[in-house]
Amino acid sequence: MSSSLLADVRFRAALAEVAERSGTPAAAVERDAAACLAEMESSQQVLARAVWARWATYLYSRAYTLSFDAEALERIRVLGRDHPLVFLPSHRSNLDGYVMASLLHQQGFACNHTLGGINMAFWPIGPLGRRSGVIWIRRSFRDDEVYKLTLRHYVAHLAREGRNLEWYIEGGRTRTGKLLPPKLGLFNYVADAVEDLGAEGVHVIPTSIVYDELPEVEEMTTESHGAAKPAEGLGWLLRFARQQRGDYGNVQVNFGEPIALADALAAAGSSATDRSARRLARHKVAIEVCARINRATPATATSLLTLALLGVEDRALTFRQVQDVLTPVLRYVLARELPADDAARRLTTQDGVRETLQTLVTHGVVDRFDGGTESVFGIGAEQALVAGFYRNISIHWFVDRAIVELALLRAAEEPGDDVVETAWDEAFRLRDLLKFDFFFSGREESRQALTAEIELIEAGWRGHGREHLADIGPAMLRSGALMAPRILRSFIETHLIVADRLCALGEWPADPAQVAQDCLGLGEQYLKQRRITSRDAVSLHLFDPAVKLCANYGLLAGEHLIERRAEHAAYLHALQRRLGAAVDLHHASLADALTLS
Repeated sequence: MSSSLLADVRFRAALAEVAERSGTPAAAVERDAAACLAEMESSQQVLARAVWARWATYLYSRAYTLSFDAEALERIRVLGRDHPLVFLPSHRSNLDGYVMASLLHQQGFACNHTLGGINMAFWPIGPLGRRSGVIWIRRSFRDDEVYKLTLRHYVAHLAREGRNLEWYIEGGRTRTGKLLPPKLGLFNYVADAVEDLGAEGVHVIPTSIVYDELPEVEEMTTESHGAAKPAEGLGWLLRFARQQRGDYGNVQVNFGEPIALADALAAAGSSATDRSARRLARHKVAIEVCARINRATPATATSLLTLALLGVEDRALTFRQVQDVLTPVLRYVLARELPADDAARRLTTQDGVRETLQTLVTHGVVDRFDGGTESVFGIGAEQALVAGFYRNISIHWFVDRAIVELALLRAAEEPGDDVVETAWDEAFRLRDLLKFDFFFSGREESRQALTAEIELIEAGWRGHGREHLADIGPAMLRSGALMAPRILRSFIETHLIVADRLCALGEWPADPAQVAQDCLGLGEQYLKQRRITSRDAVSLHLFDPAVKLCANYGLLAGEHLIERRAEHAAYLHALQRRLGAAVDLHHASLADALTLS
């Protein structure tokens, strides 16, 4: 394959341009490109792939039972007969690639060319993976023009030949449980292949991989507090393999609706002559990929139960009280007809709750105390980040509801003729505040989704008059599924910490990485002072999007920083007070569960 790519007229012309632009002899540039290609090139040897798939199955099957959407996979198989496929899975575990390799091999799919970080190419994984379709690429090659060009054309060459590709659109593993924003580097290369380099019929397959529980979560969440990421190597691999033992439930693979990449880019306004339009179109399509991954991600039992338990803060509950706080969440899931796995559907039974609760206790996510008259269960402070990780797996299904609740509470503060407009304005302001934390649909589609959420709170609300909407609290209380405190509190408190840290800098410009680091200390201070209550709010991986938002708002540098930073912080403190009102309603709705008899 390397010889055919090196002989490709388009590739040689691009290398010649680099040579001319840099003043480097063309022969030297070609030698550099050949060396880069030799480093990244992979093959698909039948024996090696069988060994790789067997190793992959061994690695995950001692801890998990694999389930997958067989009907969707069959549709993808048919699609792949005539089109090159690009699988873009979510990335929550180092097991993800192995799960995909095992599943697709078992189901008779052609081997994917999977792009992975070269930091994982240590012996024996590196040589075996290279012979099994893994393309080991450098973690950073921003300034290496020849390497970037070679990878771009190699990816295009594979797509033109009808080879299937795979990588993580998030770039790295999520440390928070929710899907990360897309990284566009490799996605741009495939888009280049489609728009510039002759690859036809490419279809993107959004792919969701979800685990009931993960032994590596605790390690990942310590990184959110600044712990160093362990270096990969043979010793790391052996430790990781030993971890994958025990009963950790299911690993589920689901597939979103495929995207015909050329059509999607054209519909998003891509242009051969307008670079900004092309860049925006690719961003829109990548966001749509992530949205489809989320839609393919079911609510899991561990996610729903941790969501319910995190909603009562540090309080321990009896088994009956656990059921009581879980019931409104399940009622909402049923009302929305959200996709849920079998274990989640079993939460409507005592046995189902007991099994999931016991699993969380066994793996240290939930504490159980048996020293009184009856057992009580709760999430300890030291496990808040871990529990938050599991909650966040399904969090995307509840964000619109939480936004609606806060918007209605905002409208209730200023009743008047424009109360409806106040609610809508606040809803879209919240959506903008959280745009780097979650994936949102277009404005009109979001308005429809938010309207549907209001209908769940108060059916027929349009005919009840503006004054009724301003006094929506009792309706939210009756609905029983108050989500804002459980879903958005940690994110809003994260934004508040960042805003206060920027205010403390006065007119000084801020370095993004330093602000995030400084917020770890400020967050711990606020926890000790009870100025915030969410332990999972103090996380580098949540500070990053909050800092990115402030950069987007022009709050890291520029003029009039004191006033603009203070305005941003004031809004977040008002949001926190509004969350306090939602918490009061939430506790009132759970009064029976939270009152010990």
